[in-house]
Amino acid sequence: MSRMRSIASLLSGPIDLAQLVAVTNGKAVTVDQLRHDVAVNAAGLAAAGCKHGLLIAEDTYWAVVGMLALFQIGAEVVMPQNATMGASAAIRKDWDLLVCDRLPTGQSQGFQLRIGEGGIHRLLAMDPAHCRMTLFTSGSTGEPKSVSKTLDTMEREAAAIEEILGEQVPRDARVFGTVTHQHLFGLSYKLFWPLCSGRCIDGPVYALWEDLLTENLAGAAIVSSPAHLTRLGTIDAVPEANRPACLLSAGAELPVAASVAASKAFGTPLCEIYGSTETGTIAFRWRDRMATPWQPMPGVAIDIGEGDILSLTSPFLPDQQAYRTSDRVVRDADGGFHLVGRDDRIVKIDGKRVSLSQVETQLTQSPLVSASAVLPLLDDQTVLVAVVVPSESGAEELRRLGAFRVGRLLRHFLGEHQEAAGKPRRWRFVDRLPVNDMGKLRKEDLLALFSVTGRPTEPELRTVRRHDSGVELDLFNSPDLAQLDGHFPNMPIIPGVAQIDWAVKLAARHLNLPIEVATHYQVKFHRLTLPGTLVTLKLAHDAVRQRLNFSYHRDDVVLTSGAIKVPLL
Repeated sequence: MSRMRSIASLLSGPIDLAQLVAVTNGKAVTVDQLRHDVAVNAAGLAAAGCKHGLLIAEDTYWAVVGMLALFQIGAEVVMPQNATMGASAAIRKDWDLLVCDRLPTGQSQGFQLRIGEGGIHRLLAMDPAHCRMTLFTSGSTGEPKSVSKTLDTMEREAAAIEEILGEQVPRDARVFGTVTHQHLFGLSYKLFWPLCSGRCIDGPVYALWEDLLTENLAGAAIVSSPAHLTRLGTIDAVPEANRPACLLSAGAELPVAASVAASKAFGTPLCEIYGSTETGTIAFRWRDRMATPWQPMPGVAIDIGEGDILSLTSPFLPDQQAYRTSDRVVRDADGGFHLVGRDDRIVKIDGKRVSLSQVETQLTQSPLVSASAVLPLLDDQTVLVAVVVPSESGAEELRRLGAFRVGRLLRHFLGEHQEAAGKPRRWRFVDRLPVNDMGKLRKEDLLALFSVTGRPTEPELRTVRRHDSGVELDLFNSPDLAQLDGHFPNMPIIPGVAQIDWAVKLAARHLNLPIEVATHYQVKFHRLTLPGTLVTLKLAHDAVRQRLNFSYHRDDVVLTSGAIKVPLL
């Protein structure tokens, strides 16, 4: 891997100072500018006495600057799962200073990274084995779980990435991304790989395909995720002259239909990545057919043990001990393997063992179901609940029969395979499963669709109609909505705060807008919104004015209208 460079040589070795490192805010950044930026911010962080810097950067280039500046002064880089106040607060004991390119919403103090201008930059030689960073992932209890990495671990992974992508992606290519570098996938593929291989980092994180498609993508690599690739919508095929060299996806298995649609839209190969925060990249595959097996990453050795559970040894792990995953696999004749489920998705219901993966698989065999997620819910006793994305025929049955009767039909369907314990008692029907920005389902997001008592906390989605500027959703306000408590016993009405909350959540799901923590809004209530009624919620994104316009209608009557501030991406 002689074509790779170390981070230490990038900062202090003999290298062409005019070489391009990144493009951010429409400006090209050279090695010389990078060194100035790292030097001036390292001096500022040292003066602040930082030992454990909480690094939150919207722009990937400034994440590079913050990270290298912290390494320069011997400080630990602490990277939360996202930029929310809650994520930072959950790990407050692990950091002493917020380091950012822009203060996150709700934060009033922190070290803001700045451009280094003029002067002579003096940078120290760094030992990559002693440059430490801590990432966080969701543990089995729901609490953040820390994972330690070192710079030399990340450089070894970057070298392995170059082995699988180096021939596909030109050396002078830019690396774009729709995923954040706060997750290991984005950190490895959008930050460290281009930094170590000499490719150009594109700073912004693109939440919307429409914004990314305005860029010069010719020969580029696009680092994305199932959450984004399944939302390509009806974008036009990218012209041949602007086609990227490859697409990358990780975080969850990419559905076959999404893989085909993405390859068709961009006219380029798609490489899927399998791994975790703890292990780094485990395997990869080029999605050229439906049942493509996974191939171990260069340097990774796999073993299939008792119960068909995958174990591995890897140069991307902090030690040489074998790491046991929770994934069940079968070996492929050509040396690869196929993922066939999780080992830790067995629960006991009424004293009987139930495989959640098996119930989900059986549900998707129903012509009424497109996708599903099944999980246990503890109320007076543990019961199974299911979140279902209906197929076209399923959506038609929902409109005709309602959620209760469709749930009964699905329970009857499962009766061919499952005893009573394996048939969900409660159902929620949604337009898409609530995944995070890496395409992963989180238990807490699924449970949020149910209340402890089983009463719904959101209206029932009946129909989705998309248009150029937004989406229209037909919603049924169930008479047993949890939000009706106290509003008012003798004449229940849907409270305004609930309507605003639903507009925010549904815009995040259906328009992919980052407004889950929206606090600035204007609203006007024209008519009362009552339970037991079917209403239409119209959502329109005004990108120029950075706001979401929303309105609830019943027939032609406007019930509620307003606007919500959309944070800058």
